[in-house]
Amino acid sequence: MNKERCLHIGSVGLAVGILGLSAASLAVLSPMPGLDTKLGRHLCAGALANLALTLLISVIAAIPLRQGQRWAFWACLIPIVVYSIPILTIDAIYVVPSHRVMTLAPGFAGLIFSLLCLALTAPALFSRSQSR
Repeated sequence: MNKERCLHIGSVGLAVGILGLSAASLAVLSPMPGLDTKLGRHLCAGALANLALTLLISVIAAIPLRQGQRWAFWACLIPIVVYSIPILTIDAIYVVPSHRVMTLAPGFAGLIFSLLCLALTAPALFSRSQSR
């Protein structure tokens, strides 16, 4: 497969895969937590922040990354490393064992898929013959 095709498939796959991670926001917001409590407001804020982050990464992956802009690779990778991996680690430690697989499976699948898609884009973006 040529580098441009890898870039296209990887960036589109990342855009779609990251959107799948926004499902966690919908799970937190359904049913809507009571906003009259501190915990409810924090749950709502976290869910909205997660939704905003996944939408932003998807747009970056779908447009600038697909166009071959190198900065977009890092703009997609950094939130995955700084946000997704720590959250999954916290969930792995603190979610009750009876819900652990159901809670972690979608997140780990999304993480692995996202990293594979980013890896697919890397040769097109960072090869020595690349002049972007």
